[in-house]
Order: sequence, then C-alpha cells, then structure tokens
Amino acid sequence: MPWRDATLIFLCAALGGCSYDYEILAVARGGQLVFVVDPESGQAPSCVRQVEVIAEQGARARPQPGDNASRLGYGTFWFESVGYDDACANRFPVAYGTTLNGRHQNDRGLVAPKALLRDVVYRVSTTTGATGYGSGRFVIRSDGRIENLR
Repeated sequence: MPWRDATLIFLCAALGGCSYDYEILAVARGGQLVFVVDPESGQAPSCVRQVEVIAEQGARARPQPGDNASRLGYGTFWFESVGYDDACANRFPVAYGTTLNGRHQNDRGLVAPKALLRDVVYRVSTTTGATGYGSGRFVIRSDGRIENLR
C-alpha cells in the first residue's frame, strides 16, 4: 500500500508541475507593437509557438480570404499557431502581425493580423511549448499610447 501511495503522489506532482503561466506586456519598439514577457512574471520563457489577440469589447475585424470565421466571430484580430517541433523557432519579443516561423497548424484556424483599433481593450495570449501559457491585456489609446491593463 505505501508503494501505491508514493507512486500516486509522484504522478500528481509530475503532472501538475509541468504547466506554468506568465504575464505578457504590449510595448512599442521601433514603431511596432511588440509582445514581451513581463520581467516581474514568475516565469521567463524565451519561445512562443502560438499567439492570439482578441478584442474584449465586441469589436470585430473585417474578414480576409483564409481567415477562420469562427475566430473572427468572437473578436480575434490575429491568431497563428505552429507545431510543437517548431516551438523555439520563434522567440520573444514577438512583433504584432509577424508571421511565425515553422509548420503552421492551419487546422486550428488562422486569422491574418488585422489593424488594431484605438480605445479597444485587447487580450493577448501565447503558448510556449505544450504547457506554458502567457496572457495580458492592453489598449492603444487615441493618442497612440499603449497601456497595459491588469
């Protein structure tokens, strides 16, 4: 019985210890909107294999050929994902709209980057490897200033 208990504790710790979260910030660099890992975040991933930017306030992007209609329907302004084998083909910082390197997972529904609107709150999420998840919220004010929201 002690062997079974020890095995169960080990498996729970191993499975639960793999996933992690980190915070994303939107910043302006060289005239571009760029996503970086918050230096105050508890994790410091360097790679990204998936990125999604969604408007929170009902704003919708205009569809382009090849865009996933379902994702556009709930406010996606950019979504791209590459395979696990290409997990470190893309490193932070990630510029908004830059095509990710690697084999794209088109079955997940690509949305080409759209022009972002002023005074709309956006949520950005990223995936690192299979179990790292980044998130952040930001707004581009009418004067062009980028504000990160907690």
